Amino acid sequence: MEEKLLSVIMPSYNRKEFVSCAIDSVLNQSYKNVEIIVVDDCSSDGSFEMLTEKYGTNDKVILHRNEHNSGAGFNRKLGYSMSKGDYIVFMDDDDYYTNMDFLRHAVDILEQMSNVGLVSSSSVIEYVQDNRFEEDWMNIEGLINNAEYLSEFQQKYMKSNSSFTTVFRRKALEDANFGEMEMVNDASIYMRALLAGDCYVLKEISGNYRVHTKNITFNLKTDFIIDNLVEKKRIHDEIIKRNLLQDTDTWLKKQMLLTVRYFIINNNIGDEDMNKLTSWISNNCGNVAEEINNELWEIYRSK
Repeated sequence: MEEKLLSVIMPSYNRKEFVSCAIDSVLNQSYKNVEIIVVDDCSSDGSFEMLTEKYGTNDKVILHRNEHNSGAGFNRKLGYSMSKGDYIVFMDDDDYYTNMDFLRHAVDILEQMSNVGLVSSSSVIEYVQDNRFEEDWMNIEGLINNAEYLSEFQQKYMKSNSSFTTVFRRKALEDANFGEMEMVNDASIYMRALLAGDCYVLKEISGNYRVHTKNITFNLKTDFIIDNLVEKKRIHDEIIKRNLLQDTDTWLKKQMLLTVRYFIINNNIGDEDMNKLTSWISNNCGNVAEEINNELWEIYRSK
């Protein structure tokens, strides 16, 4: 049987030292029917020129360079619109696979189980500055119902620490209205896919998630966080429409707190940022807005 096409979507910006490793780790997979769509976001370090020289004649690697710097979320959506695969991976340009059979194992599950919308795995956290490696195993294994996973997403049930460890069924993303997303980060993509399909977690490590000083995760702005909150509110509304959970107010409260707590603890913010965040929550989170904001101010003042 002919292998179905798997598309790897890779936004890239000034990662000359890492991006080839990411691409090569896909090309070296035992699953060979892949296309790698690299969306270069106006890199200034010569990385796009290096990629053109190295992969310009490789028909599995599609190189696109933006005219203007547009951000990772825009680039994921652009790469997705260019892709043709039945299966989708969103891969950052500084991560890489060490398990050369991961994509094959994931696709095998998706082919066997039509109810599964995404197949995920664990990874190794690679601390670049310290040359330190730490296995980071997900706390779930095997098949998990989508509603059950969503109900305790990032609470009882964790996700993998980066999106390259997960293969998504394109149909699940389409059924979950992926095209309407504006904030296209890994947590939001996971939750969108879970709206339309169950999850299967492989008991294996797929590759390395690099942590270094230029990670986007550690350089966040208030508007970026509000965009995250907007997307979570949209997912909340979809959960209600699809009748997936009973206590949707509690779900919304947990997800709002999870996002903003992380931002408060890991970034240097002031009263102006807090007022902006809590104002948005007051205007959009209905019955649980006051509870959310009270907890957030308590976290902020005790920091």
